[in-house]
Amino acid sequence: MHLVMLETNGNQRYVFSSPRQRENVGGSYLLTMLAPWTLALAQQEGIEATEVSVSSGKIILTVPDEDSARRLIGAVTRRVLALVPGMDVTGVFSELSTEVDGPPAITEADLSGIHVVSGRYALSRPPAEARFPQAPFLQRGHDSVLPAARTRRILWTTPPGDTRYSLASQVKRACAVRARRQLVAQAASDEIMRQALGGGAIKLLADSLYSLERAFDADRETQEEELAHKIREQAAEDSGMEDPEDADHEGEFQPSIGDLSKIAVVHIDGNGVGAIMRELQKHADLIPHEIFKDTIGCDKDDPDSLRRFTLDVNSRLDHAVKHSFFTAWAAVAQIWRTEHRASRRVIPVVPILLGGDDLTVLTEGRCALPFMETYLRAYESATSQDPVLRYLGPHTSSAGQDGAEQPEDEDATGPMTAAAGAAIVPRPFPFHLAYDLSEKLVKKAKGIGKKKGRECSTLTYHVLFDSTIVDAEELIKDYENFTARPYRLNEVPEAPTSAPSTEDGDQQSQQPPLHGETWAQICALTRHFRGLISEDSPAFPRTRAARIRGLLSDMALAAAQGDTSKAEELEKTIETEWEDARRVLGDGLIDAIEDPRYVFDLLELADLLPTSYLDQAASITATSAPATGLTSTSAPTTGLTSTSAPTTGLTSTSAPATGLTATSAPTTSQEDQ
Repeated sequence: MHLVMLETNGNQRYVFSSPRQRENVGGSYLLTMLAPWTLALAQQEGIEATEVSVSSGKIILTVPDEDSARRLIGAVTRRVLALVPGMDVTGVFSELSTEVDGPPAITEADLSGIHVVSGRYALSRPPAEARFPQAPFLQRGHDSVLPAARTRRILWTTPPGDTRYSLASQVKRACAVRARRQLVAQAASDEIMRQALGGGAIKLLADSLYSLERAFDADRETQEEELAHKIREQAAEDSGMEDPEDADHEGEFQPSIGDLSKIAVVHIDGNGVGAIMRELQKHADLIPHEIFKDTIGCDKDDPDSLRRFTLDVNSRLDHAVKHSFFTAWAAVAQIWRTEHRASRRVIPVVPILLGGDDLTVLTEGRCALPFMETYLRAYESATSQDPVLRYLGPHTSSAGQDGAEQPEDEDATGPMTAAAGAAIVPRPFPFHLAYDLSEKLVKKAKGIGKKKGRECSTLTYHVLFDSTIVDAEELIKDYENFTARPYRLNEVPEAPTSAPSTEDGDQQSQQPPLHGETWAQICALTRHFRGLISEDSPAFPRTRAARIRGLLSDMALAAAQGDTSKAEELEKTIETEWEDARRVLGDGLIDAIEDPRYVFDLLELADLLPTSYLDQAASITATSAPATGLTSTSAPTTGLTSTSAPTTGLTSTSAPATGLTATSAPTTSQEDQ
């Protein structure tokens, strides 16, 4: 018996190699097709394959012998090479360490070993870019570093106008239509989305995704290209051709969301999922025996238990992520409708990556923080109610570190957590730079959310005004002493044995850092800052706030340069400004904000958080208890309720059809280049 692993490599390069969101969406969709293609080809080749782990862009399975492993890897890589130019897929295999009758017995050593083999092989193979030589003279494709290819009709779509795209771009653009339809179908079947959108949900979602692909592009396609594209596809629809591109929602009317001055690239990543996959047996032991048997379908000592557990966890995590995404999507829809009434019939959310334990979406700048907060609450709710995932969160893992195989106390269970980061940038800003920034912001948020004894979900953001500096460390260090970011989703009590942090050294000085303030408290402060508490509540003057923010920045710069006297002088100036604000605005507002260092965040949040969202958030108290045990976390501020995750194990389904066939596969011949 042999273990086979096929996985995609260089996913970010493949998905984000173009600034066009349509190509990003299509590339992301194609990555998810590796697993169904592998299973379909195994059946076609007559290979008895058993799934071990299935996730986006990666599949591990067992086959009877080495010959089967080689045939399967060859079949999959040939299909990818023929159908998806530019995608990098590798396959490796190794012999199982144990042999038993019946289902294969997979051990952690086997799974670790196959990853070692994969890493060793990756060091010895040429890069995927070597398939597309461009020397000495080749024309590059539009928005691509790959060679241009002659225009093809793929999946009933043809690139608009006379633009010369690379072959990889043409395939991704064609598959973006399938990706949209698949997502719309999944969203339309989600209960929360149906409640939020009511009738006509499918058309509304399809129209929104179609319009936003163009609105979010770094530079819009010309009107001539758009017109030619519509005429061509309308003709295909009138002629009765099967599956014309966008025929289900393209027509004379195309909804618009108007000009977008700011867009947000939101990245969210689960905490601790990698550790679970690296230590499967340890985490399986945390689940009580009866619950394990009821949900996984076998005893813990069954030779097939680890394989079943891996598949089940992958399935449940995938459900939790998608359910949380749809909940956040619905929340943004409600906020957008409230803010704009019926003037703009779109929902400004475009998912770029959706799979595994993380996701990346594009949204309008003012929707980013509400989206992240709603997603995190829905994710915590779904995982805390799931009969398996509730034992895999940080509360259970911490309880099991003292030697106990499984928690006996129900209070030791709780939600899994995640970290979210949003890079809010001008619309023409290069997407890949914004994505890199959002990833680094997530790492910053994880630094707060994964502190031992105070594990929690966290969120943060950065508003970028230019591209002079795009490194997260460089961007954040100038204001890290007077920002409350990253924010904690819920209040987390101080660990009994925790000591005051000294990681900032001399910069910590007299005042404790603001980092880790709860999101509910930040929303409450923003309402005070904007004067939304009552009709008579004064708002904090923007001019004074900007002046205080400038003084805070100057003080931090002076301290960094070692100019203590200047820093102290600026600190006194800030205190004078603060007391003058108290005299003018009254004690109520100043006492509510409490610390002038909050002004830096509040000045931005006053513009980033919609009024309707702040009004809904007012119902959340600043002392929200952390979500533990069987109870659900606080409901999203939109009033939408979260449904529990499914309690059944994973069942095998047939591979989805993609419409791509080897007989009509695009080629990479030099003639086309």
